[in-house]
Amino acid sequence: MSNEYPEYAEIDGKLHKINTDYKFALACFEAIEDEELSDVARAMAVVSILFGQEDENGNITNIPQNIEKALDIASRYLCQGKEPDNKLPTKRDMDFQFDRDLIYASFMSDYKIDIDDTEMHYWKFCSLISGLTENSILNRVRDLRNTDLTLYSDSKQKAKIIEAMERVALPIKYSKEEQEQINEFEALFAEDVINNGKE
Repeated sequence: MSNEYPEYAEIDGKLHKINTDYKFALACFEAIEDEELSDVARAMAVVSILFGQEDENGNITNIPQNIEKALDIASRYLCQGKEPDNKLPTKRDMDFQFDRDLIYASFMSDYKIDIDDTEMHYWKFCSLISGLTENSILNRVRDLRNTDLTLYSDSKQKAKIIEAMERVALPIKYSKEEQEQINEFEALFAEDVINNGKE
């Protein structure tokens, strides 16, 4: 364990190296949000990404046997040491994957750090995102996403702001069940359009 950021996790009396580079944490979030994975597969993916070590043959080894405890530790690690909040999520104003280019540009402008060529502890990565200036492109976009439209009475000005907000809006993430319902509706709609076209 480093003075500032965790490097190892103790699981059932054994120290396990954490893959601390921020890219591993982002891969964990990608697995967590993958609705194609079952809950078990999602848990295994997170534990493997965060604790697995690649041997000389490219095989992933050193995965903790106690998956439940490893997942609990992984959850707290991904929450930067805080207990995971299972409440309904508040409105998001940033997405690691969708805003990747904005994050890259903001690190370059504020810190002169090329994150593609830099290994960085995930907690430090989060701290630096929190410390970005208000002039950084990421924070300007986040401010725009959080704009309170009730503060604007001029319809033309409000229309321009709404248009700008739509350009930078985060994609809506649906659950597997919601996506299936949307796909079913779109299929029925497409079938109706085709049938009407034949009449």
